[in-house]
Amino acid sequence: MNINNRLKPNTEFIIYRPMHAGADYMTSLNELYLPLIGPKASMVYIYMFESTEHHEPLAIRFHKEFMDALSISLSDLMEMIRKLEGIGLLKSHVSNNAHEDLFVYELLLPLSPAVFFKDPMLSMYLYGKVGNAQYKIRKERLVYPALPENITEVTAKFTEVFNPNNDPAFTLPKENFKQEAVSAGVNVDLDDFDFEVLFTHLKGTIIDRKYFTKEVRMLIVKLSVLFNLNAYDMKNILLKVTSNYHGIDTAKLKYEARKYFQMESKQVSPVLEAPGGENTGEGRSDSDAGYIRMLNETNPIDRLRDLRHGMPTDIDLKLVTDIIVNTTLSHGVVNILLEYVYLKMEGELPYNYTMTIAKDWMEKGYQHPDEAIAAIKERDAQQEKRKRRFIPSERQGEKAPKWMSKKQDAPAVQKQTKKEKPDKTSGTVKKTAKDDPELQKMIEEFRKNR
Repeated sequence: MNINNRLKPNTEFIIYRPMHAGADYMTSLNELYLPLIGPKASMVYIYMFESTEHHEPLAIRFHKEFMDALSISLSDLMEMIRKLEGIGLLKSHVSNNAHEDLFVYELLLPLSPAVFFKDPMLSMYLYGKVGNAQYKIRKERLVYPALPENITEVTAKFTEVFNPNNDPAFTLPKENFKQEAVSAGVNVDLDDFDFEVLFTHLKGTIIDRKYFTKEVRMLIVKLSVLFNLNAYDMKNILLKVTSNYHGIDTAKLKYEARKYFQMESKQVSPVLEAPGGENTGEGRSDSDAGYIRMLNETNPIDRLRDLRHGMPTDIDLKLVTDIIVNTTLSHGVVNILLEYVYLKMEGELPYNYTMTIAKDWMEKGYQHPDEAIAAIKERDAQQEKRKRRFIPSERQGEKAPKWMSKKQDAPAVQKQTKKEKPDKTSGTVKKTAKDDPELQKMIEEFRKNR
């Protein structure tokens, strides 16, 4: 559902929930969906589900109820609803009646673990969020053993036990009863991928259009969204998983898509630039707001890829996932934390050390990068007083962010000034790093491309 001007705190809504949710569905929500949509969206879903117990079916309510009960703004509420829609836990409808602003939210039950782990997009997305170790742990917790082998079913049939009464006056009921409305998975459709372009690329190959059933097409859509694959990428993958006898092997398609993504990702070293244009020289300090905005708008995984100059390790992904899931820190604060620890520990991101700082910042309520930067400066100032001043080493390709270098420039200049005394014979001062045009050029190039 798109946020529009019609939606206000006093806009009416109805929750459509024709089913009950057992403990198994709540387990799926907590174990499988929570890492994907976050605690706030999960809270909105649970509130929608449980609040219907205190109202008549299809009771008309107001959006202000969400805002008051959950202490969130209207824009945040709409963002959480969009997450629930995208992940397949909610369908939103709007009234077509003129002069009536009414939304109908149709709740859908989470997928069972068996269906969830067979969904390529959801299972791979979960894997990327929690990492290999947590993915295996969650899967093992939800696995149930298969029936023993070498057994024969001897269950009695209905007609062997009961004698139904054939009353001619009986008719089947036509009413709409309570029933389970289960999620169909992530909310994507066939229009999200250009199959005509794909078919153009496939001309002259052994891959026929008849192989593209609705199930195969939907799988291609999900894989293209998950791994950011275009039609040409998909053609290269399909050539490896298609035969004249069996058509498109969906299991191989999932494997080759993941393999293709990993291979391509190793060749890419994304460089994130602060929006707002380029500034040079001393005017660079005016772009602080742009740099902070970049931190807030950048996904921590992408920032980690930038720091690593490539794909993060499984341990890195687990660390970032745990910070996002287990704390309330914003993306900007998480990115500052990653930069600080990465430089302080000379390219390492120790799990326990980083999580300790993250939890400390969460307890102190830091939500803006400026607060995190101030905390880091205070932390380093205290370490200097204890004769344990931190000076990050800059290896090739590794540069300190501007917010960190600023506080270190002053002591360095002071120390250098003490050593520099006018030459008594010539009356000149020895040149410093600031007077070296080549060094300044390197610094400015780094600042432009950061």
